[in-house]
Amino acid sequence: MRWPREYARQIVAMGTREERNAALLEVPEHLRELTKRHCLNAWNHPSRLNRKEAAAHEQHRSNTATTATRTG
Repeated sequence: MRWPREYARQIVAMGTREERNAALLEVPEHLRELTKRHCLNAWNHPSRLNRKEAAAHEQHRSNTATTATRTG
């Protein structure tokens, strides 16, 4: 038996919303609502936003370094 948090961890890691919604429908019905709640909690958790901002910052730094190298 798999646990709702295990399902949620896999679902949140998926690339698109359509994939996540389809995967949620594959979760056994008696675990679906709890799994959905775990997914929403993980998706909206502040640490996810911090990781997303950090990744965007790193991407910006990388782009800036590339531009500086080209113009320099």
